[in-house]
Amino acid sequence: MTTTRTQKTARRTAAVVSALALAAAPLLAGCYSGQAATTNAQSAMNSGNGTQEQVGDIRIENATLVTGPGISKAGTVIMTIVNTGRVPDRLIGVAVNGASAYVTPGFGDVMPGEAVNFGYDGTAWINAYGLDIAKSAYVPVTVQFERAGVKNFTVLSVPPTGIYEGIAPNPLLAPIS
Repeated sequence: MTTTRTQKTARRTAAVVSALALAAAPLLAGCYSGQAATTNAQSAMNSGNGTQEQVGDIRIENATLVTGPGISKAGTVIMTIVNTGRVPDRLIGVAVNGASAYVTPGFGDVMPGEAVNFGYDGTAWINAYGLDIAKSAYVPVTVQFERAGVKNFTVLSVPPTGIYEGIAPNPLLAPIS
C-alpha cells in the first residue's frame, strides 16, 4: 500500500513541477516581443555600439568616434550614410565636439539608393583634430546635408583596438587650409 501512495505522490509532484515549468517558461525565456521590447528599445538608444540616426532621406548607421592612435588628439568618425530618397544629396559639413571636421574631398555625394562608408575601407574619412575628450566619452557630432538638413547626435569614442584596430585619421595631421 505504501508503494501505491509513493507512486501517487510522485505523480502529483511531477504534475505540479511540470505545470509550474510550463507556466514559468515565458517568464524565463528572456525575450519579449512587441513595441516596448528591450531589443527594440536598444536600437533607438545610443548604446555605444554605433549610433543610428535619420535626417530627411539620409540614414546614418553605426556612427562611432575612433580616437588615436597613441597619444594623438585626433580621431575619425566611422559611419555609413545611406540615401533612402529619390534625389542625390551631399554631406556639406561635419563638426565633432563643436569643431569642424575634415571630410575627404569628393566623398560627400550620396546618390539615391546608395551608401557611402567613412573610415571602414580606407578611402573616405571624417577626421577630427585637436580633440580634448575623456576616454570612452560620448561626443557631440553634427552633420549637415545639402537637402536633408542638419542632425545633432552623440557618438561613443573608442580606442583603436579590437574591431577598431587600424582605423586612424587619414591624414594623421590636420591638413593646412
